[in-house]
Amino acid sequence: MRRRRVRRRVRRRVRRWAAGSLFALGFAGLLVSLSFVTWRQSRAFEALANLDHVQRELALAEADEADLQRRIQRLASRARISGVAHDRLGMHMPEASEIVLIAGGGP
Repeated sequence: MRRRRVRRRVRRRVRRWAAGSLFALGFAGLLVSLSFVTWRQSRAFEALANLDHVQRELALAEADEADLQRRIQRLASRARISGVAHDRLGMHMPEASEIVLIAGGGP
């Protein structure tokens, strides 16, 4: 009888210890998983901030490119080139008598 009581007491203690251990282990697992989720979300927020920064830089670069394309078209226009040739180089539109045609031999 006495051995049965002792065995029951030991079993109860083991069960209590096992239940407490399982609870502590589960709680530790929960803390680890929550820490991982927090870390992952902070990394995602950093990546989104970096993506936003890159998108803003890309938009600025595209705006600069469009501005440069408009400037190139304006500078390469026939009206501007004619004006610069007249003002800076003293060139003018030729009269019919100033045009000389040179007959060239084909290649």
